[in-house]
Amino acid sequence: MRYVSTKHLKPGDKLGADLVASHNRVLLRKGRELTRSMINKLEILGYQGVYVDDKISEGLDIQDVIDPRLKHAARAEMQAFFRNVETNRIHQARKRIPTIRSIVHSIVDEVVANRDIMINIIDIRAYDDYTYSHSLNVAVLSVVMGTVLGLGKKQLYDLTMGALLHDVGKMFIKKEILNKPSRLTPEEFEEIKTHSELGYRYLSDQMEIPEEARIVALHHHEQYCGKGYPAGLSGDDIHLYGRVCCVADVYDALTSDRPYRKSMLPSDAIEYIMGGYDTHFDPRIVDALTRKIAPYPVGTYVHLSNGQKAIVVKNYQENILRPKVRIIADGEPTSEYINLAYDMSALNITITGIVNE
Repeated sequence: MRYVSTKHLKPGDKLGADLVASHNRVLLRKGRELTRSMINKLEILGYQGVYVDDKISEGLDIQDVIDPRLKHAARAEMQAFFRNVETNRIHQARKRIPTIRSIVHSIVDEVVANRDIMINIIDIRAYDDYTYSHSLNVAVLSVVMGTVLGLGKKQLYDLTMGALLHDVGKMFIKKEILNKPSRLTPEEFEEIKTHSELGYRYLSDQMEIPEEARIVALHHHEQYCGKGYPAGLSGDDIHLYGRVCCVADVYDALTSDRPYRKSMLPSDAIEYIMGGYDTHFDPRIVDALTRKIAPYPVGTYVHLSNGQKAIVVKNYQENILRPKVRIIADGEPTSEYINLAYDMSALNITITGIVNE
């Protein structure tokens, strides 16, 4: 299967994976042939794209670092928790912490068990799922980077709990500001910036979770160079978990459609983050990200510098920009493979772009 953006879907395309909406509701089943009305509905709901099975991606199996069932359960739990916070049902929110803690342990345990897998999955979500999906994605990215940094299980549990709850303070920000489709005014941006302290204060006053987890809400917008907020901390004065979450937060935000801008491709988002190496971001954590995130995920349909088209079939942690690809000719997969990382005869061949079809 391969990922296809919604605007390039065609009637007759077959879903390569179940399309799951909020509350674990299956919107469309794997194998369903899409109609024009279905594609239009996906666009209205704000889906950036879906996975399809077709000739080009024949035989490709894309592994995720965590089980899709765990991902759906975690997303649903975060949705319920955030709604409890937003509606000031503090007791109900507190009651969800043990379940969230159990989910945290499951996420960490699965990532550690699959520590050799690169992140190749592009998340499928609608506009109204953003807050909950973003929290989960940031948590998964954070624990993946945490394993590269050599953190132990207890540290990973605290990091993951903090990453899941890092944006809880946004529940206290006006929705018209959070979802504004145009540039924020200076006054609106100042209000947005209060969510870090609001979230930390809420978690400290109302929830029984470790300080090492709570601090992520406070520090995830601090910048390594000292130009972030709320306190303008720099370097190691920013808690390690805050520095990790900062990178995960920016990467997931860049690769998501938002009311005010379209998503970036993984390759472009990684390039953006590398541009902040040792300024906006801790260089050790950028290095950890680039070891685990595939700029061209398995199933990406690409242009090569030799004029050929190909589909990515394997990525390498030690050479993330040069995957193994299968040549596609006239819309059909061929028996020709090129290992851009290790084939000496292919050293002059590079990926030049994404095929949008």
